[in-house]
Amino acid sequence: MTTFADPSPTVRRGTSGGHRTFTLPAWTVAAAATVAVLARLPLLGHAPGPDESGFLLVGGQWDGGGSSLYGSYWVDRPPLLVTIFRAASLLGGVPALRVIGCLAVLLIVLGCARAARLIHGVQAARWAALTSAALCVSPLLGGYAVNGEMLAAPFVIGGIIAVVSALRATDKGQGVRWAVLAGGCAMCALMVKQNFADVAVFGAVALVMSAVRSDVTWRRFALLSTAAALGAAAVLAALSVWTTAHGTSLRGVFDAMYPFRVQAGHVIAAGGRVHSTARLCGLVAVAVSAMVVPLMVLVVLDAARRRRRSSLSWAVSALLLFSTASVLVGGNFWHHYLIGLIVPVSLAAGVIAADRAFLVRSVVGLTVASAVLVWAGSLALPQGSEGEKIGTAVASVAQPGDTIVNLYGHADVVQTSGLSSPYEHLWSLPVKTLDPSLTELDTVLSGPDAPTWLVTSRSVRSWGLKTTKTADVIARDYRKIGTICDRIIYLRDGIDRAAPRPITTCQGTSLVTSMKEAQP
Repeated sequence: MTTFADPSPTVRRGTSGGHRTFTLPAWTVAAAATVAVLARLPLLGHAPGPDESGFLLVGGQWDGGGSSLYGSYWVDRPPLLVTIFRAASLLGGVPALRVIGCLAVLLIVLGCARAARLIHGVQAARWAALTSAALCVSPLLGGYAVNGEMLAAPFVIGGIIAVVSALRATDKGQGVRWAVLAGGCAMCALMVKQNFADVAVFGAVALVMSAVRSDVTWRRFALLSTAAALGAAAVLAALSVWTTAHGTSLRGVFDAMYPFRVQAGHVIAAGGRVHSTARLCGLVAVAVSAMVVPLMVLVVLDAARRRRRSSLSWAVSALLLFSTASVLVGGNFWHHYLIGLIVPVSLAAGVIAADRAFLVRSVVGLTVASAVLVWAGSLALPQGSEGEKIGTAVASVAQPGDTIVNLYGHADVVQTSGLSSPYEHLWSLPVKTLDPSLTELDTVLSGPDAPTWLVTSRSVRSWGLKTTKTADVIARDYRKIGTICDRIIYLRDGIDRAAPRPITTCQGTSLVTSMKEAQP
């Protein structure tokens, strides 16, 4: 049976001079989870981001048939993510999605606390909860937006809890049930975000190391592995039935999840290296400012110092290594990729902080301070977005049956306009990868389903795309009707509509300003 460290006592001797060290009180976990959720509430009114808008558009119309992968739109994401956004769309759109985000944060914090307690005791749970809450709150990591990383993380931490519980179980049947749950959570995480194989990595290392060290027999290793595989297969089968019932090809989903990502990586390397390099620098700066990098450095140093480590410690280290690689391999280096590090960093920091590591505890304190400062500063930032202002301006003058296309990406324009898009691609990377010559776009713009409205930046040109013909089609079939937030609004020739006008400034007002204006 896997051995676990005893729960940390209330007071332990430190490593520096034998001084008594600070321990967190019993209410830490509940307080951390509560604050993490409450801190998101003031940000619920922020305009939806392009990803949130795009996934809401895809999920909202995914109900069987259609001309593309998911109904009328194509996106390189698994079906469980689209299903969650479909539920949010049916429940009210952006507000419902933000509530789902609050639930995800609650599960992440409580889950990290539970997993850390199973691995290393009560104090580890409290430090892990504090760390995960701070990282979830920090706007530096994409705080208020609800994305695939945020929605996959609860399945990751749930799977880790199930793996540890399966190894710890003394009853054979209980162990099998926990293993089935672990496999199911592992598959759910992959079906939300296709690179989130975290549970599989953690479980594989924990099981193998436990068997090698004779903490479990090889027979039990085979039993738990088989049970986990059955759990994963059951979830995959259920999602496959659900997906095909909604008119989506399983082969198409697989191609979108993996072969497309490889192809897109080549596209980024060929034409978008300057942009991705700049984003990488920004990502590193954000990771340092949010104290993710300092915590990771301390975790690595602690791992190098310890000669004897438990099987679960090796599993946590493997999880952190895999998550870091997953962030870097993506190529786009968006800030919200760092959400994938919350679970492994919080678990590792919690375990080390509980083990008399004064420096780690200090850095966790700085993590909390960073999150609070950046969160407070975010209240003074505008709640609106350029995409929202353009979309709402178009919506104010649009008529039933109107459609819209925004070049290239910026799905928030489409979603806030309330109109549909006849072009299947709502993100720029699929356009650059699957339609680089813009043959499909040109067919849409000049065909019977040509959009009523067309939104572009100051130039139709963009790296990696052949835009000459597209510019000719726009000049021939569309006329400029206005400019909003430095983007050009075109109207289809032969259609009469009033020129859209923004209701407020492009970025809108901040929460602080709104509260001041509301005062008598």
